[in-house]
Amino acid sequence: MAGPNEPPLGVDTEALNTFANTLRGESQTIGGLQSGLADAAGALPGTQWSQSCIQARDSVDQALQRIGARLTTIADGVQQAGKAVELTDQQFGDKLTSIGLRT
Repeated sequence: MAGPNEPPLGVDTEALNTFANTLRGESQTIGGLQSGLADAAGALPGTQWSQSCIQARDSVDQALQRIGARLTTIADGVQQAGKAVELTDQQFGDKLTSIGLRT
């Protein structure tokens, strides 16, 4: 809580929700990306190229999925923080009202 000479904490919970939703959208986009390496696998028949492409594809695709999942985790945290601020603000307002300092 802010002291007497400090400005009150101002949190734009709508902006937090917008940011969280944007992160979720980006997460879905990233999670849906394909590396394209499978298309190159047959480019050099009779070599180890195909096996290398498949291994690289698996690694890249898994990395894209992890990045997407991490963005979703961040979005969830941002949204929870916004909800906590809203709840705390509402509870504080209710207490002020209950003791007659706010109508």
